[in-house]
Amino acid sequence: MAATPGAPRTGPDPSRPRRGPKPRLTPDRVVDAALELTREYGLEGWTVRQLAQALDTWPNTIAHHVGDRDAVLDAVVQRVVAMMPNPPAELGWQDWFRALLYPGRAVIARHTGVARRLARDGATVPAALPIMDRGIGLLTAAGFGPRAPLAYAVLLNTAVLLVALDDDRKLAGHPTDAAATLLAMPAPPGAGTGWSTMQPWLRQWSADPETNRETLYRYTIESLLTGLEANREGE
Repeated sequence: MAATPGAPRTGPDPSRPRRGPKPRLTPDRVVDAALELTREYGLEGWTVRQLAQALDTWPNTIAHHVGDRDAVLDAVVQRVVAMMPNPPAELGWQDWFRALLYPGRAVIARHTGVARRLARDGATVPAALPIMDRGIGLLTAAGFGPRAPLAYAVLLNTAVLLVALDDDRKLAGHPTDAAATLLAMPAPPGAGTGWSTMQPWLRQWSADPETNRETLYRYTIESLLTGLEANREGE
């Protein structure tokens, strides 16, 4: 069973390293361990003391190799963004964004909290730059001109915010089943086709929320791609 994000670990005092031979500590080992803690507890759900315990070392040794906690978090975000695909430019701009954002959702979602940090700070890590360069370059070549960075931001920010919203539901520990809640409510006075059309969709959402969240994600991206194409042609 997955641990509750942010829950303290039980066992030995995490501030005291265990005795015995230890492998050499490196920045990569620190980030590897921080990445594992992020998968288990979420980006904001673990402490440097927990990280030190996982590495069998002292917190100040981590600071020596990587920096303070914020520096470690930046390194985790860098590692996650580096896992994102950077599809070939030959795909064309719309298929390129599909090939980036559809598998990219799963990459970011596996590391709870990274999406919110990306939404807050932007993709301000070196691993994002080649992706940004290619994506904005494709948009520029497609005719978006000086609005290419804006179009890129609309697509990436929307994708990241949708993942961040899913993260917030997971971190709440008791995600609200909004679909079931709506299904249990009586129809509003004078309800028309909107209410009746919504019922099967709500039943489907309540039965399989993850599939429907992915459907919503893809529908949102496709709508943005269609809208951006229409905007490009209209200017």
